[in-house]
Amino acid sequence: MGKKMSEIQLWQGPDGIKIPANVNDTNDIVSYANYLSEKQRNQIVAAFQIEAYDMAAEYAWKKAMVKLKETISTLGMKFIGEMLGRNDIDEFSTIDTALTDYTTIQLAEQLGVIGSTASLKLKQANELITHYFSKDASEEIDNLSAVQIIKSSVQYILGEEDVSIAIEFSQFRERLLSETLSLKDPQIEQLINSPLFYLRTVMSILLGSIKNDKGAKLEHSLANLNLLIESIWPNLGENDKWNIGTAYRDVTAAGNTTASSGLKNALLKIGGFDFVPENLRSVTFKKAAAAVIETHFAFNNFYNEPSVVRKLASLGSTIPSPALIDCMQAYLAVYLGNSYGVSNSAAEIAKEKLSKISRERWYYYFEKVIQDDEIVLAKIYGRRRVERFKGLLISNSYDDFLDLPKDNQQLYNAIIEGNVSRAQSISLTLGIRIKKK
Repeated sequence: MGKKMSEIQLWQGPDGIKIPANVNDTNDIVSYANYLSEKQRNQIVAAFQIEAYDMAAEYAWKKAMVKLKETISTLGMKFIGEMLGRNDIDEFSTIDTALTDYTTIQLAEQLGVIGSTASLKLKQANELITHYFSKDASEEIDNLSAVQIIKSSVQYILGEEDVSIAIEFSQFRERLLSETLSLKDPQIEQLINSPLFYLRTVMSILLGSIKNDKGAKLEHSLANLNLLIESIWPNLGENDKWNIGTAYRDVTAAGNTTASSGLKNALLKIGGFDFVPENLRSVTFKKAAAAVIETHFAFNNFYNEPSVVRKLASLGSTIPSPALIDCMQAYLAVYLGNSYGVSNSAAEIAKEKLSKISRERWYYYFEKVIQDDEIVLAKIYGRRRVERFKGLLISNSYDDFLDLPKDNQQLYNAIIEGNVSRAQSISLTLGIRIKKK
């Protein structure tokens, strides 16, 4: 029996080359690194043999990230900026300065360069290397951690001589911008039944074209957005809906009447004007929140977080509705921390700001947002982070929410009860569902 339509994915990245599970010797692992020259492979092995584990891990990781960034950059820096919602990235930006390693891994999965398993393992390796190479590390990287970083780098990136953007993605992206499609088109049918992960990518492509292109490309993008909007609107996350409303505001302000009219028609179809920002204040909050997230997943995050969190906090105590999700995500990421702890002064600022968010807004977050918040879901791992989340909610008397959607309610209850294993299990399930609904 064939796959159900809901199980079909438009594009899916590979999960690397096959390296036997019992292969844990560095010399054997790097022999699979087909992208590296013999000299480069020998450098990793030589560093490992003299117990310079940091040198070996850093060399393999940097080679892997350079390769991954070069692959993504083939799509054009302007498109990458649109994908990330960052107007500071344009065609003159360099990939190295524009993207952190964490963002690179996220984008690579979203674009079908790597698969979900590869993304998970590479994010784990990124957390390891970010910690051990930070100013806050109290010990040097150990043998096992270095092997884990090297093996992930080789298996998922360096094992392939040529890692490219998924052909399916490239072809579908081209069709979205060069054809006016129909609901009966097989790829459109697949998209409508795809996870939020894919819907978000397609919306980024269309909105980027609508804001920047002219002529035929603009007409096709508007037609395809209007074609899709009614079918996918119920499955979009709250932040994705704000992105559409923000695009409408931007093109209207820019005097782009064609784009403005097309987006207006789309919003009218689903009563989406509640998601059109009233002013530019929300943009400032969104940018500041994005800077917090970027810093949180970059090197020396514990050292650098206080300044960016302080900047976000200084914008004011009343967060504009369009920026609420971004700000809560940023504050929660800093407050919950990672497996190595938190940046104490930054976490205190985050706690203070989270405590000032109203009960109604917290309920909204658990009702409509958390199931799509991949970053916060990934944070609900480990006893310390669950206990911190529980303590935050109880200290503000936000421990009695009822009538949430079933899965959200179960996750909320597990956090409030301090049931670590259950909270982890539910958050993992919701995180997987984002990609495999």
